[in-house]
Amino acid sequence: MKVFERPGPVNTDDIINIIKNTSNVDYIVVASVTGSSALKIAEKVDKKVICVTCPQGMYWEVEGMDKDLFAEIPELKEKRDEWIKNGFKRVPMNVTDENRDKLNELGVEIVRGTISFFGPTFSMRLHLQKITSLDVMAKTLEMISPGTLVAMESVLMATDAGVIPEDEIVLACAGTEMGLDTAWVLKSCASANLFHPSKGFKFIELLAKPGIALNPNINIEYLR
Repeated sequence: MKVFERPGPVNTDDIINIIKNTSNVDYIVVASVTGSSALKIAEKVDKKVICVTCPQGMYWEVEGMDKDLFAEIPELKEKRDEWIKNGFKRVPMNVTDENRDKLNELGVEIVRGTISFFGPTFSMRLHLQKITSLDVMAKTLEMISPGTLVAMESVLMATDAGVIPEDEIVLACAGTEMGLDTAWVLKSCASANLFHPSKGFKFIELLAKPGIALNPNINIEYLR
């Protein structure tokens, strides 16, 4: 297992190299908001790549990105400063048109649906100040790394969408807000079977993670 000195997009190329050297999987699930990370992998890896992006209605609120991860991780701070310089106040969290065209050319399927642990419960947490059991489970997984939670969610989303079958050994990678810093080998399942005794989701092997994870505030005020 590779342990990175710190979290963030700086580790993306190392994650790609790890993926290139993993041969016992047929599917690679990439959590990629804009499609950039999925595109980098699809251009270098000869396997079935699935890009899992955010559902409709999610945005980075630039004026709220002056603390938390965007203050602590240099690449995220740099991206925030770039948006401020360009006068952006709200940036949609979706695959760009340019990346979508390139991913389509490479045969990469794009999954965009409700995030298993980040749908209505996020709205309850943010707008009603109500914490649910899913929030507790999500924050527990983030103790390993935010990418661990997102890798799991991405595989559930891709399975629910019918892009990968259930009970499949897959490689999933994700990061801390942007880029990639975590990679897992996982067993897929539909979200409805998450806790099924035999068909349920399984963490198999952790390939890479940040040594000390940085976790977003539970309310994540820079997202709306």
